[in-house]
Amino acid sequence: MFQNLSETLTLIASAAVQWLFYWKRLPKDFTPKRILVVKLDHLGDVLLATPVFSNLSQAYPDAELHALTGTWSRVVLEKHPDVSKVLEYNSPAFCRTGDPTSLKQTFQLYRALRRQKYDLMVELRNDWRIICFSLLRVTPKRLDRATLQVENKLGLARFTGIHETTRNLDVLDKAGIPISIKTTTFSITTEDKEWASDFLTTHQINRERPLVAIHPGSPIPLKRWAPERYAELADWLIAQKRAEILFVGVKDEIPIITEIQRLTRAESISIAGKTTLTQLASILHTCNVFIGNDSGPMHLAAAVGIPTVGLYGPGDPTRFGPVGAKCQTIQRKTDCPPCQGAVCRFGEDGCMSKIQVADVIQTLEEVEYLLSEYSKI
Repeated sequence: MFQNLSETLTLIASAAVQWLFYWKRLPKDFTPKRILVVKLDHLGDVLLATPVFSNLSQAYPDAELHALTGTWSRVVLEKHPDVSKVLEYNSPAFCRTGDPTSLKQTFQLYRALRRQKYDLMVELRNDWRIICFSLLRVTPKRLDRATLQVENKLGLARFTGIHETTRNLDVLDKAGIPISIKTTTFSITTEDKEWASDFLTTHQINRERPLVAIHPGSPIPLKRWAPERYAELADWLIAQKRAEILFVGVKDEIPIITEIQRLTRAESISIAGKTTLTQLASILHTCNVFIGNDSGPMHLAAAVGIPTVGLYGPGDPTRFGPVGAKCQTIQRKTDCPPCQGAVCRFGEDGCMSKIQVADVIQTLEEVEYLLSEYSKI
């Protein structure tokens, strides 16, 4: 409850700053030399914001694009071809890993931003300290998503869609900045592809068979599909599609994958905890399809352009689903509200239990080409 109240007050304060100090529209001849985009969210949310950078680069090709984000999401924006500099700020309001940025470090950051002499700041997710930066006029021009959120609640302005990518891009659209790119981005270099090829060879992964990446983890327990169902799905993929199963995830998710592998009849491979985010993206890029829970790796799979099937329970796929023509989502309890708890308020099994193995198989059968086509690195 306190967190919701704090977020609401932050939104209102950010909107108030916009209305009072940055109410003038961008001039038609606006030609910024340097732009700062603030996005302090977690990995998946930052991936969903990458189209903002692509469209800013198209609108202002001569401008430098800088990003301010958390340590955990730095690599996402470092890999974006249009971002020239990434600055770190771990917001105390939603710091997931590592230590939050201290007051002293925040003051040093403010001074560093002042020296950059930005012409425009685009705030897609901020906190009280960043709002103070705006009050202290880090930039002469400012665009703010919080303002659109408050105006949407008041009925003064409407988002053009539900999805996060659309809402992020609406910040630019409302300011008169053209929008043409709506897909997420995580660039894979030639060196990345070569590394992935060597990695797959080292782990004796057979590329003569369809390669299916499965991510069964999530930081939020209620977003996890049951291990026994992943095991049944893996056995079906191996028996019916001759698939090679590649389990992915972070080190903390190894016990989940170990349990699934114990339940499966056929052999599979786990690379959980063995890759960096860039390395994982490189490997996902070689896969025929990704299947997993609502999580960062799911959005990463979509961003590198592979067919993606996301399993949703307490999340909202219409707002936070993977982006792309090759993406599918499955949710069987659509009236389930988003929640962060460890126990489902509606029953012991939770809403993820409503998704059956047959539901996933049906989705894969409907897009049969995903597992019949073989694409080399």
